[in-house]
Amino acid sequence: MSPRARFDRDYYAMLGVPASATDDEIRRAYRQLALRWHPDRNAGSADAAERFKEISEAYAVLINPARRRDYDRARQVGASPGFGGNREDLFRDLFADPRASAIFEELAREMQRMGLRVERNDFQQTLFGGRTVVRGTVIVVTPLTPLLALFRLGRAAMRAARGGALPPKRGVVDRLASAGRWLLGLPAGETLAPGSADLVVPVTVTADEARTGAKKRVTLTYDGRSDDVLVTIPAGVRDGTRLRLRGKGRTAHGRRGDAYVAVEVAGDR
Repeated sequence: MSPRARFDRDYYAMLGVPASATDDEIRRAYRQLALRWHPDRNAGSADAAERFKEISEAYAVLINPARRRDYDRARQVGASPGFGGNREDLFRDLFADPRASAIFEELAREMQRMGLRVERNDFQQTLFGGRTVVRGTVIVVTPLTPLLALFRLGRAAMRAARGGALPPKRGVVDRLASAGRWLLGLPAGETLAPGSADLVVPVTVTADEARTGAKKRVTLTYDGRSDDVLVTIPAGVRDGTRLRLRGKGRTAHGRRGDAYVAVEVAGDR
């Protein structure tokens, strides 16, 4: 059992269900609370964002039969804190379990009926601390990213030299776009062409703010107008992390894009 146990948390109380609750009762309780506390329904509320993660953590433990058995045994003997690994481990296992993670499709449909622009994959982005999620893949930008990108680019160049990885008639812009997609791990259909609907806005925080969390006001300029937005920087954020602001980008090709706040930690370069 992981030394980082979490028996200090009463997961049943978090979801408002008895210890005898069935899986269906746990799902219903989580669904109701998730609709209430989802950050998109509580814009700018750090308390709501944390509450959403707490109930999701409880759901991840109680909906998993093996984790729930271990948790119940620990509660009976009054074990010390540290159950189940860290929160990200729990969320990673949750999304890897189709039976348990199917609830996010239901939540996405319900929230869309409420007029909110939420998709299943957005729940991953929310639970993994604001890091960008592209088609189910969590993209974490770290200080090592440029080195890894150069490594991948060099490896791709070697393959191209041996066998011609890119079609010979493609232009320079197409080649660069293809390389950019590949470096970011995006599918071939994802374009990085000029005129994208998305915005990227840098914001600088101090090392203390990165450690404890902060609120920063950023200006988004799009479609001939400017908006000031108060952004919550989560505690423990790392240099290079991107926080997604849904629906705050430009209008292009008939759709409204997203804005990404690129966090720069002062002195962490």
